[in-house]
Amino acid sequence: MMFRSLLALVVLVVLFQFVDIEDVGRAFSRARLPYLLGALVLVFANLGLQIAKWRYFIRLVNPGNSNLEIAASLLFGISLGTITPGQIGEFGGRALRHRSLAPGLVVGLTVVDKLQMMCVLALGGVSSLFFLTHPFQELSVLIIALISVICFAVFFGSGRLVRFVHRVRPCWMQHRHMKEFFEAIGLFRRRELLTSLVLSLAFYGVLFTQMYLLLNAFENVGPVEAFLGFAAMMFTKSLIPISLGDLGIREASSVYFYSFCGVAESTSLSAALLLFAFNILLPSLAGLLFIPKLSAR
Repeated sequence: MMFRSLLALVVLVVLFQFVDIEDVGRAFSRARLPYLLGALVLVFANLGLQIAKWRYFIRLVNPGNSNLEIAASLLFGISLGTITPGQIGEFGGRALRHRSLAPGLVVGLTVVDKLQMMCVLALGGVSSLFFLTHPFQELSVLIIALISVICFAVFFGSGRLVRFVHRVRPCWMQHRHMKEFFEAIGLFRRRELLTSLVLSLAFYGVLFTQMYLLLNAFENVGPVEAFLGFAAMMFTKSLIPISLGDLGIREASSVYFYSFCGVAESTSLSAALLLFAFNILLPSLAGLLFIPKLSAR
């Protein structure tokens, strides 16, 4: 963890060699408060959609699971995810807080949740990356179409994965935790997958709206430019999970991709830092209220 923390710090220090810290300070001093407050209020919608999706997943297994346990599980997962690269600690955090469910089931549901979100990030991110770097090329269109098909196949293919494991590695199903894990993945049929797709897209939309408001708190940025940089940034930082809470990678990719859109470096850096503070730092602090007692497991 010390190495990951140091890496995040190094990336930020290097980044500030290319971005004038005085420009960042001036950007914050003249930031438009209504936009900042709008992005902050949307934290509740952001967390609400995450809890709603997790609640939907959990109640596929246990319809009687309490809303408090579900919310505590998600928030404590965010807390552990913040101090681990790629937010991998979120798997353990969610499992530790669900006393009424087997750990294998919770981890399996979390894998589905994260994999679905990765597919959504890829759909927007790959298109934005090609549009920013190689616009209007036929090969780019073909690659985007191919990756989109792959993403939808992965998103809706969880049932096929379970059947494949049953056929190729039936011995895996003899291990209790592995059996629980694949049982959780196998719960999702077309109806459940469509519902989770809607919830995932809604969450993605709220996240983009927050970034759009944060950018416009510092300068006027159009919705198209805001989306292109946002989608490329989110996809890139998910592909490079090397620092704690993706800190540093998020900010560096924000500065880089928004430079293609003519957005000032101080604006893109400030917006990315606030996006981290609002959606990761604040919820992770709230999640500390739900640290489970070891004796309860």
